[in-house]
Amino acid sequence: MNTIKTIGIVVLLLGLVGLGVGGAFVGMGFAKNNQIATSLRAEKVTLGISAEDVTKGQVVDTLSEAQKAAETLTGHRKNIAPSYNELLAGGKFDPSNLKQLSYAQAMNLQTNMYTAVVAFGLAQSIIANGAYMIATGLALVGTGLAIFKLNKKAS
Repeated sequence: MNTIKTIGIVVLLLGLVGLGVGGAFVGMGFAKNNQIATSLRAEKVTLGISAEDVTKGQVVDTLSEAQKAAETLTGHRKNIAPSYNELLAGGKFDPSNLKQLSYAQAMNLQTNMYTAVVAFGLAQSIIANGAYMIATGLALVGTGLAIFKLNKKAS
């Protein structure tokens, strides 16, 4: 086997690996995106959704909606107190204090929405990386096939 043919095989195999791994990344990204959306739908969060859309059954289940809900929760939390430190005024958290309890609950909800935002972003990044791997894999497969054709013509 000559060197050019070996290079063609290696490039072709790398392309096939790129296609396979890229496909797996795209599939995992879409699966995680759907899992996050399904989990959010189960919680039936409607912050940031118009009243008209809420009556149609629309809930937070996308990155932009989760971002809007998180920002709404931030506003609500800051209406309770500008910061956690100012809320406590140098003291300790008191779970029997309704203002402090409301603030803590707002922080929990806000954290959940921002976690969803990050998770959606990560899923989208995985999909984009997979698409890039597929494109690179296609380019490598094409290059490998071109090397084979050039090798045959040269023989």
